Amino acid sequence: MGETPERTDDDGPGPTVGAVAPRVDRPRLVVTLLLLAAAAACYVGIVAVRHGPPSGGDTVPLTSVTTALADGDLHAAASAASLPNPPGYPLLAAPFVAAFPSWVGSPEWCTPSARIQPPPVGRGSVGAVPAGVVECDLADAPAAASLPHWYRAQGLLGVASWLVLAVGALALLRAARADTLARQAGLLGFLAFLPAASSAIVQLYHPQDVVSLGLALAGLAQTLQRRWLVAGLLFGGAVLTKQFAVLLVLPALVAAPDRRSRLTLVGVAAAVFAVGILPFFVVDPRATLENLSGFSAGGAAAGQTVLSLAGVRGTVASAVARDAPVVFAVAVCIWAARRPGPDAARPSALVALGLVCTGSRLVFESVVFPYYLLAASVLVFLLDLVARRSPHWSLTWCAAAAFFVAVQPGNHGVAALGTLVLAVAVVALGFRALLAGQPVVR
Repeated sequence: MGETPERTDDDGPGPTVGAVAPRVDRPRLVVTLLLLAAAAACYVGIVAVRHGPPSGGDTVPLTSVTTALADGDLHAAASAASLPNPPGYPLLAAPFVAAFPSWVGSPEWCTPSARIQPPPVGRGSVGAVPAGVVECDLADAPAAASLPHWYRAQGLLGVASWLVLAVGALALLRAARADTLARQAGLLGFLAFLPAASSAIVQLYHPQDVVSLGLALAGLAQTLQRRWLVAGLLFGGAVLTKQFAVLLVLPALVAAPDRRSRLTLVGVAAAVFAVGILPFFVVDPRATLENLSGFSAGGAAAGQTVLSLAGVRGTVASAVARDAPVVFAVAVCIWAARRPGPDAARPSALVALGLVCTGSRLVFESVVFPYYLLAASVLVFLLDLVARRSPHWSLTWCAAAAFFVAVQPGNHGVAALGTLVLAVAVVALGFRALLAGQPVVR
């Protein structure tokens, strides 16, 4: 019994899923690299115009962990319990800080208005900031006086995190065989000018969100090419960098054709996560578990979400915000795996399923900052590119969501309801793409 050829979109035939990627076209690769460099330069300019990473927010907690790891102080890094994130980003950034201190590290991280005191002596000072994180005084560094205050690690490593995102998105576009030069240019321009992408650096300094999404997109690309070992490595690194990357691991499991491929993907990802988290857990298990749970910051305040309308706040809001999207994603992925119709391993179906899962985070979040829109914005735009259709709906949603969340209407109920409507809308766009595909014969 033969199989009906698969289609990746409504506009034309697509490749067979799992096919070997074509050989690299060197002239084309050069053009892609030039486009990437131009987009990166635009991104640097936008970050500079927006005055670079903040001195407050999460800049100091994140750089303190990275500094401690670069200095070889695992205990100080593991005991910092003020940032509810896994240690993946500091683990990735610390080698660069240690190897190139004059460029991306130095003993003094550049936080111009931050006045950090040395931590108290003793093991009881959980969450203390290592003494290496101090105020950046440009007056003491004449050579740096003409440079923006973010030129050190926060700025350069923030731009490096954007490059991870861009490469991951390009890899997914190529794996879906939709990587024409026009689509590559459109994607890179979108990523460079997307407000959520720069807000992740200049608002509260969350490059870990950008890196995690880039690694997860690269993992989806490897999933389409059925390279389960590499996909597991990338997904493991993504989850180790940010917990919500699990929302893109679940669609990859649905796309896997058999139990062996699923076990390979999950096993490798779990091994990467375990190797990365184990040293921190051994040194300070309590702080490590608190960071993973997301409760170390004392719970979340009510913001522009469904939780605001219900009046939920504190640790209950944190629990709902972190657990409800995962429960929803599991339910949706089970439905997608069992329903008759399009193969979930088709590129457009896989991206649409990832959009539904990541978009649900906005529905259940305890508060929504502009950079929270990053994953949904990138995936909804990628969905149009992969499906080879006009991106007018995705661009409309991205613009409306960015504007509404940034403006923050004064009325609390209006802000919460408006954000909820936008969140439900992007999830609906993903469901629409899942339901619109043509059935295939397995």
